[in-house]
Amino acid sequence: HWTFKFEKLVNFSMFFKYFFTLLIALNLSHAYAEDKENYLKNQTTINILKENFTTYKLVGKAKYTYFLLDIYDAKLLSETGNIEKNKFALILEYNRDISKKNVVKETIKQIQMQKDLNKQKIKDLDTLLNKAFREIKKNDVFIGIKNKNNALFYFNKEKVLETQDIEFIDLFFNIWLRKNSQNPDFTKTLLGQTN
Repeated sequence: HWTFKFEKLVNFSMFFKYFFTLLIALNLSHAYAEDKENYLKNQTTINILKENFTTYKLVGKAKYTYFLLDIYDAKLLSETGNIEKNKFALILEYNRDISKKNVVKETIKQIQMQKDLNKQKIKDLDTLLNKAFREIKKNDVFIGIKNKNNALFYFNKEKVLETQDIEFIDLFFNIWLRKNSQNPDFTKTLLGQTN
């Protein structure tokens, strides 16, 4: 009597063990497939990329958090899926509201970490960044595209800035892409360099 109940219990627990293992395996394979194929869900972003790239592939993606606050998801794309110095797109998908003033201030701070700027340069940079950024709401998308010595910046579907100022272009993108960035682990993940 007890043996029968015990065997039923063992069979029942074995069934659930295999069932959950199968479920986990299916979920992981689904997540992996989704990750590889559907990393862009915003049609406006896809349209902008199609206008600027013949083909594009994901280099890497990373989530930026600040004191446990989920700020944005970043994605780096190139035509080959490898790190390309001359042509790439950086996409920031915002997960919370952020004031334009704070974004401009933080961007200037990040650029000053790379280069000493005099008062006039800071003023010019402030003007430029105020053209590039808007008041940010959750789900807004910012796209920066570098193509050799030219850069295009989009906020949602609006092209907000085009520049050939190569110094600004490199300093701006290096906020996220340089090896000695403020958050090296984030940069490595974005560059697809994590194992």
